[in-house]
Amino acid sequence: MKTVKKGRSRELNKYYKEIAKALPRKGKKTLLPHIKAGVEDYLAENPEATIDDVVSYAGTPEDISAEYYATQEGTKITKEIKSSRLIKSVVLAIVLSALVIYMGFMLYTLLKHVLYLI
Repeated sequence: MKTVKKGRSRELNKYYKEIAKALPRKGKKTLLPHIKAGVEDYLAENPEATIDDVVSYAGTPEDISAEYYATQEGTKITKEIKSSRLIKSVVLAIVLSALVIYMGFMLYTLLKHVLYLI
């Protein structure tokens, strides 16, 4: 097993990315810095710790995510989900609007050429 040196290893960065993927946006902003600080403290006290030791200390990304959701109020979670859906819906509407405008322009150009030929 590889030893983690001062939080610079690829394994530790991958671990942080997996935690970030498992958390909602707000959780990334609030919880991830605390996890990183705790891991850095742990590594300072245990310089020969492996990535497995870090995971045993801080928890797996799935465990951290489950704990985050367990401590949140149901309304907060619902609000985060609705916010995410709203953002996706707005982006989809913009993309579809751009596609309709583009297709209209292409149809206009085609009809212009057809009418010019007649």
